Amino acid sequence: MARIFSDYVQKAKQILETNRAGDHTRPAPGLYPHQWNWDSGFIAIGKSHYDTKGAEAELTSLLSAQWQSGMVPQIVFDPDHLGHYFPEPDFWQTEESLQVPAGKLTSGITMPPILALAAEKIYRHSRRPNDVIPFLKKVYPRLLALHEYLYRERDFHDEGLVFIRHPWESGIDNSPTWDGPLKRINIDRSQLPQYRRRDTEHVSPEMRPSDDDYDRYVYLVDLFRKNKYDEKLIAETCPFLIQDPLFNSILCRSNLSLVKIAEVIGEPPEVPRSWAEKTSAAIRDKLWCEEQEIFNAYDLVRDELIYVDTAAGFMPLFGGAASQEQAEVLYRRLDSASFCSLHQGNCYTIPNYDTQAEAFDSSNYWRGPVWININWMLSHGLRQYGYTLKADSLQKDLLQLPIRFGFHEYFDSFDGSGYGSDNFSWTAALFIDLVMDHYQEDKAPGSVWRRIKSITAPVRILNEGEDLPECSINELAEELMAGVRNLSKSFYDTGRGMVDYERLRDSSQFRNYRALTNGLVKFDPGAIENRNERLAFWINLYNTIVIDGIVE
Repeated sequence: MARIFSDYVQKAKQILETNRAGDHTRPAPGLYPHQWNWDSGFIAIGKSHYDTKGAEAELTSLLSAQWQSGMVPQIVFDPDHLGHYFPEPDFWQTEESLQVPAGKLTSGITMPPILALAAEKIYRHSRRPNDVIPFLKKVYPRLLALHEYLYRERDFHDEGLVFIRHPWESGIDNSPTWDGPLKRINIDRSQLPQYRRRDTEHVSPEMRPSDDDYDRYVYLVDLFRKNKYDEKLIAETCPFLIQDPLFNSILCRSNLSLVKIAEVIGEPPEVPRSWAEKTSAAIRDKLWCEEQEIFNAYDLVRDELIYVDTAAGFMPLFGGAASQEQAEVLYRRLDSASFCSLHQGNCYTIPNYDTQAEAFDSSNYWRGPVWININWMLSHGLRQYGYTLKADSLQKDLLQLPIRFGFHEYFDSFDGSGYGSDNFSWTAALFIDLVMDHYQEDKAPGSVWRRIKSITAPVRILNEGEDLPECSINELAEELMAGVRNLSKSFYDTGRGMVDYERLRDSSQFRNYRALTNGLVKFDPGAIENRNERLAFWINLYNTIVIDGIVE
């Protein structure tokens, strides 16, 4: 393993250890001081490469708070860290439900069901898979009960599609997809329970959901507790009932994991297999939007698709639900300037929202930034459908973002800046998973990574020419950045995400830029005193190295 990867894997492990609180891992001690559902799934996947027992404990801890109905809650609250988050148990009032396990403090909603996949990964990554079988036998009935709950309580029409009843259940809280359904909820603030947000004490309000969003989040929680978390009463009165492609795609993929786990432990796999088939067909038939070449969420209250395009619309690739024909159309939409195309060069894939949409915001939570977990899932989905080059590109971004900008919660889709919480657990965990997967594949005979290395060898050196720049060494950084701007102005079409390599190759601008790069032999990047200028220098240099490689 390369030294840089080894060093950062160790840093990622240290983050997970620092964030650990007994038998579970907090997403981030400041902003998220408790245990979150799908966070623990991703954390367990990362830990499964080096700490099998720790990964098992992560899931076991979460599942110990499973409701009698089978629902696994979104949050399991740590009594030792109350008072720093909203909403906490005093607001949820889940003790009003007869379904809550004794001695557990939880929220009253769930999250995307990634847990079965995490359990499968623990088995597959273990050096002694047979030692994991007792764990699988223990958690399998609980995972099966979770999926049974979803199909029983969240699929009243027996379509194979389950609904979410709160934006928080989607995992993508303030996604633009929810704007329409939330705005239809008329809020009388005098009737709204009083509350105090705690998230904006840790993160800039510009990076978080709006106060209007929170009013509606609180309204829905209040509705749930007034109905004492009775699923039937909630479904009859809730104004937010959405069949989400992200949630259902993860459910579909986890059904396949249940099939594999059942086969390992000797249980009949027919029920989860039938769920996977039914949900796949329903996603293909009901959530596909041919006009926009993407899967969209379905609003059960309005009985219509929600025509808002986010990265969630690509998730049926991860779930294996898209047909091959849909995947081909979907890939064209995914690999476009709207979501940062393969050779666009000025962005990181895949932003969570269409970058050309009016409401796109590269720094605001789920309204534009790059999220590691979404891209991790999409990279697996793309590879499954044969789009390996794009999958490799995603994974390259997923590795370089934490290395260059830190293990943040999410990242700017254009300049890579880290936002939200630092030292974020699932960013660290999935970084470990990516590195370890690549490392294992690199060792395999005939692997993709070995073939790539053989194709690209010998190494090409950008600044090996004899022509020297006319500017001084002190002026070199500024001239290089001006050269990149000239190339961009003449040969980049950022609207379509295209570069005219043929014209660029033979241009005087490119020859001049190549001459400038020869001065890098004597150039000290430490001479650039301004941090933003240093960042721009390295980003522009990286992009130019890529372009130079393609041109040659």
